[in-house]
Amino acid sequence: MPGQTLYIMGASGAGKTSLMNVLADRIHLDKNSSLTGTRLVNDTLPLDSKVFGSCAAYVMQDDVIFHAFTVKEALTFAARLKLNVPVEEQDRRINELITKLGLGKC
Repeated sequence: MPGQTLYIMGASGAGKTSLMNVLADRIHLDKNSSLTGTRLVNDTLPLDSKVFGSCAAYVMQDDVIFHAFTVKEALTFAARLKLNVPVEEQDRRINELITKLGLGKC
């Protein structure tokens, strides 16, 4: 549901990143590998990268965000790449998120 967050926790090597890569359709198999099974949202909607992108966001652990960015710069960079709304709406959402998360002084 909108506004909810899901945390996936586990020990190093437990498969958290692999699970997220499968769910986000970011797995690239070589000729000696296979991936089988069915991915469904709420047991009904087949999950692919388009469906995943419409209901979730996943930032890979090796995602490139410059370490010298401020919080606002990092969110602005990501918003410009991901959001298909006017820049003014992006900026409004960024400022709202920074306020809600209490990151205004970062």
